[in-house]
Amino acid sequence: MELCGKLFLLTLISPLILTTNAIKCYSKSQLQVVECSSINCIKQTLGLDTVRYCDGTGGLSICQTYHISDSCESIPHLGNICCCSNHLCNAANGLSLHIAIISFVLELFL
Repeated sequence: MELCGKLFLLTLISPLILTTNAIKCYSKSQLQVVECSSINCIKQTLGLDTVRYCDGTGGLSICQTYHISDSCESIPHLGNICCCSNHLCNAANGLSLHIAIISFVLELFL
């Protein structure tokens, strides 16, 4: 294959390679969807506050620094950190919703 053909093929394939390392995560308090350059989404809970954002890359990655992969860990001074590698995986916790519903139903009957 000649050089022009190789460059053309590389031009077509390179956007596909770059997007495979990107992940979409929920971010900010309005749960906006953002495209991240990292491979993990984070949900961080400290006290009653919960924030969602993209993990950093390289040395700035919380998930890599604390060796958290598709799970949650309690980290001193950071709170509960959940790292996940699927698109939009840092959504609201379903367990909290179930607990709230059960509490509401119990209050109705008690």
